[in-house]
Amino acid sequence: MNDQSNQQRNWWLGVLDMAAEGAVHGALKLERVHLAIADESFGILERIPVTRPWARVVRTSHHGLSRLCYGAVRVSAQGVGYAVSALSPDAFRPLDQDQDQQPSRAID
Repeated sequence: MNDQSNQQRNWWLGVLDMAAEGAVHGALKLERVHLAIADESFGILERIPVTRPWARVVRTSHHGLSRLCYGAVRVSAQGVGYAVSALSPDAFRPLDQDQDQQPSRAID
């Protein structure tokens, strides 16, 4: 591939990596907000004696399913991020490779 197509490929890989990271963090934040709002509603229902037993059951199942769904979104986005990292041209480059290439200088 020529240099321009490599640059375009790397640019798109960077965009996908940022989108994957954003989806991971966004799903985590949305899950927290979703559960906090649901806790408000379930808290009101638990104060009413007639609805208390069912509110607890529904809260438990709601929170379990919500955590499962948001977790699946996070895992999927992390999978995309790992795939993008594997496609990156320097995926297997050691982190300190650029430091090893520079000659070391003595400190005076």
